[in-house]
Amino acid sequence: MKDTLSKSEWLAAQQCLTMAWFGLRKGPATLSEADLFRMEQGQEVGSLARTLYPNGILVSKTDVKSAASLTQDLIADPSIDTLFEAAFSHGAFVARADILRRQDGAWHVLEVKSSFSDTSSIKDLVDDLAYTVMVLKRAGLSVTKASLVLLSRTFRFGDIPTSLFDIVEKTVEVNRRAIEFENAADDTAKILFNSTSPPAVLVSACRSCNFFDESCLGSGVAHTVLEIPSLHYTKLKRLSASGIVDLASAPADLNLNPRQVRARDAALSGKMIVEPGLGAALQCITWPCHYLDFETVATALPIYAGHACHQQVLTQFSIHHRESIDAQPTHSEYLADATKACERELAEVLISTLGNKGSVIVYSSFEETRIKSLRDAFPDLATQLQAILGRILDILPIIQDNIYHPEFRGSFSIKKVLPALVPDLSYAGLEIADGDAAITRFARMARGEISGMDVETTRQHLLTYCELDTYAMVRLHETLIYLAAAQQVEAP
Repeated sequence: MKDTLSKSEWLAAQQCLTMAWFGLRKGPATLSEADLFRMEQGQEVGSLARTLYPNGILVSKTDVKSAASLTQDLIADPSIDTLFEAAFSHGAFVARADILRRQDGAWHVLEVKSSFSDTSSIKDLVDDLAYTVMVLKRAGLSVTKASLVLLSRTFRFGDIPTSLFDIVEKTVEVNRRAIEFENAADDTAKILFNSTSPPAVLVSACRSCNFFDESCLGSGVAHTVLEIPSLHYTKLKRLSASGIVDLASAPADLNLNPRQVRARDAALSGKMIVEPGLGAALQCITWPCHYLDFETVATALPIYAGHACHQQVLTQFSIHHRESIDAQPTHSEYLADATKACERELAEVLISTLGNKGSVIVYSSFEETRIKSLRDAFPDLATQLQAILGRILDILPIIQDNIYHPEFRGSFSIKKVLPALVPDLSYAGLEIADGDAAITRFARMARGEISGMDVETTRQHLLTYCELDTYAMVRLHETLIYLAAAQQVEAP
C-alpha cells in the first residue's frame, strides 16, 4: 500500500473516511474511455493556461520525490518567477501546483480547472485549491495569494488563448479552508493509514461509492435505505444517526411520499407494483407514436467555429415510428458530419421526419430541452419546432408515478428500468453502450483523432447505439400497455 495521500484521496476523505480508506488500498480505478477523454481535455486546458505566463518553467519529473527535489532547486533560483506543476511533499501529504508565481518575496498559487468562472461548484474548487495550499505551507512555502484559473463564457472557437480564462482570486476562502484542513490533517492521515478501517457512517457519498455494496454498509443487505428514490438529506441524516441501513428497518414515521412508499413496498415484498392509474396515464399518448432519442457532443474546448466552451451540440437522432400497438415499428435516423456543426440540417430533417401528427415519445426532459435550444437558435423554424414540443410525451413520469420493480434499486434511469421491465433487451456487447462513450467517439471524430476507414466504422457504432435507445422505448411502451391491461383484468 502507498504511504502518501494525494489530493483526490484527501478530498474523498472529506466525504467519507471509510470510502477513502478502502480507496487507498484498492489502487487506481480502471478508467473508461470517457474518463480518459475528460482527463485529456483537462490537460489541454492546463497546457493553454501556461501560455498566460510564457516565461514559466515546467517541472516535468513524474515521480513526486524527484519532482519535489527539482522544485526546491528552482524555487531557490531568484531569476525564476513562474513554475508549472511544482511538486511538494511533507510527511504523508503530496501535491502539485498547476501554476506557482513568485510575488513580493512569497508565492501566488493558481489552480487551473475546466469549469466556468461562474460555476455553482466553486466551493469544491476552493477545497481543491485549499489542499494544495495546505501542503505547500507544510513544506515551508510562504503563500500569500490563491486563485482559480477558470474558463470564460465569452470565449469562442478561434479566439486567442489568453481570452480563454478568467482568473478568480479566492485567497480568503482558500486560507480559511486550508486552516481547517491543517487542523484535521494528522488525525485524518492516522485514520487512513491505520490497518483497521474506520467505522462506516451512512452519508450522501454512499450513493455513488464503489465500496458500499461490496465491502461496506450495504454488504449482505438485500435492500438498503438508499433505494428510496430522492430521499432528502435530512431523512438520510436521521437514518444515519439511528444506524439504519436496511430498508426493512426504516421507521414508519419517515413521511415518505407515494413514489417512495411504492419503492419501499416493492423492494421489501420482492414484487413489482403497478398502480391502477397506469392505464389512464397512457391514454394521453396519441397514435401514431414517434419514439425520439438525441445524442450530443460537448467538450471543454469548442470544436466548431463560433462555439463556446462546453457548448452542447446536437449530433444525432434516432426515431422509431409505430402506427399502432399491433403494427411493426419502422426506423429513421440522422448522424451529423463530425467535421462541421450540423444542427440546422438536423433540425430540418427532424421536422420532416416527425411529420405533424402523433405523440413524440421521449424518456426524460432532455429531448425537450434540446428542441427548445434549436427553436431559439433558428427563429425561422420556431413554429414547426414549437409544434413538435406540443406533441412530446415523456414516459419517465408515467413510470415513476405508476410502476416500481425491485430491480430498479432506487433509480429510474433507463439503464435500470429496461432490464427490469424488458429483460430480453440489453446494451451488452455493443461497441458503444452508453452516452458518455458516444460523446467521446463523436468528439474524437470531430477533432480528427478518428480518421480514414475508422470514421465509417465509428459512425455505424453510433447509429446502432442510438437505434437501440429508441427501440428500448418501443418495448417499454409495449410493456406499459400490457401491464395496464393485466392490472385491469386483475382488478375486482
